[in-house]
Amino acid sequence: MAQQEIDYKELSNGYEFTPVDFQPDDKMVTAYLSAIEGDKRIYGENKLVPPMAVAALAMASMAEAISLPPGTIHVSQEFQFLGTVSINESLTSYARVNRKIERGKFHMLTIEINVTNQNNAKVITGETSFILPLA
Repeated sequence: MAQQEIDYKELSNGYEFTPVDFQPDDKMVTAYLSAIEGDKRIYGENKLVPPMAVAALAMASMAEAISLPPGTIHVSQEFQFLGTVSINESLTSYARVNRKIERGKFHMLTIEINVTNQNNAKVITGETSFILPLA
C-alpha cells in the first residue's frame, strides 16, 4: 500500500491522492476480528470482509500518503457501505481533498474516500475530517 507521502500544507481543495490497490485476505480479516473481538463465524462462513475492515484499510492507505503534524485531531468519519466485499477481492481506494480551510489557529481538512471493487462498483463511500494545528 505504500505511496509517496505529501505534506498537508501542500494539499488544496480537489487534490487527488494516488489510488491504492489492495486485497483483504483471510489473515487480515482474522486479525481485524480478533482486534475488535468480532464474530468470526458470520464472516468466515460467508468468506466476507467486515465493512469497517475495508474502511480501515482505505483510511490506512490515505494516512500513509499524508504527513500530518503533531497535535492533529481526527474529529469525524462517516461511511456508507454500498456492497459486500469477499475475501481476496481486488479493491481500489481513492481519496480526494474535499475541504481545506483555515479558522484562527487551526486548519480543518476533510478527505473524501471511495473504494471500488474489480468491477468498478463502489463498495464504500464517505469522508473523514481532521483539525490540524498551525505550525
